[in-house]
Amino acid sequence: MSLIPPWLRPPRVRERLASYHLRSDLLDAAAAMASDQRSDIYVVRLESSLTDSETVLRMMDGRHARVMGLLVLTSERIHFRSRRRTGPTFSVPLGDVLAIEAYTRRGTSTVRVITPYGSLTVDQILGRQGEMLADDARATIRGEPLPEQDPLRLLAELRALRDSDAISAAEFEIRKSAIWREI
Repeated sequence: MSLIPPWLRPPRVRERLASYHLRSDLLDAAAAMASDQRSDIYVVRLESSLTDSETVLRMMDGRHARVMGLLVLTSERIHFRSRRRTGPTFSVPLGDVLAIEAYTRRGTSTVRVITPYGSLTVDQILGRQGEMLADDARATIRGEPLPEQDPLRLLAELRALRDSDAISAAEFEIRKSAIWREI
């Protein structure tokens, strides 16, 4: 039972994106992403750059070359799509990834993708999402199944985001109730 009356509760990600009839894997990744309605239009635009053969595994907001955009891990590649129409974009097939590094400091993550052609860095990723993307990318490259999400770990990360003022108390409660519903 939610303490917030339904008419005051902000719509959930799936409710906000329902009218766009997006792919289910894209909706799942968007629902797991720590962001708000400002990213919705970029999620919708992302669908056009995906192939039918790939599955979206993880997605998050981040900054590459000083421009914000979406960092996406699919079953075939790591993709960054700028929010600007003319901004930086990259797409690296997972077979070309030599290494992927991630670290979190002061509530934000940084991911560095190392390829034979150089390295690509995405920073300003909220919370530990960058580390989770790197772990999932390594598992996908090795052909292993993705690790099951531990709800207690997710709650601890969510609490850390709230405590660092990266998300509001109301957003914390909304996301916490979503985690409990999935248990």
